[in-house]
Amino acid sequence: MASTVAIVSVLVILGLVCVIAAPQSGNGGIANGVRGGGVHHGWGDYYAHPKYKFGYGVKDAKTWDKKTAAEWRDGSNVKGHYSLQEPDGSWRTVNYVADEKGFRAQVHRTPNHHPVGHHQG
Repeated sequence: MASTVAIVSVLVILGLVCVIAAPQSGNGGIANGVRGGGVHHGWGDYYAHPKYKFGYGVKDAKTWDKKTAAEWRDGSNVKGHYSLQEPDGSWRTVNYVADEKGFRAQVHRTPNHHPVGHHQG
């Protein structure tokens, strides 16, 4: 389970780094050669508008690990959610927003309607 979590964590981090580092304009980050009011070797102060979205899910039959996550960012506004199945079979879901008002999260728990150890058949 720890190796699955580590691999997923590394993939998410690498994905975010790639999205954030990628140029967001057709000119590869060059802003018409303007820097601080003058021209300096074709490079300019360039701050890309941060915009991304990602999601992933894990359903590991060996470890019984089940979880999902997704996040969207547009400028200074971030929205997302993640869910995971607790050891008792219930689901915990966290929906969150981060913007100029700060970080806000709502946690919901969905009870397991089939007690652990209960098998149909």
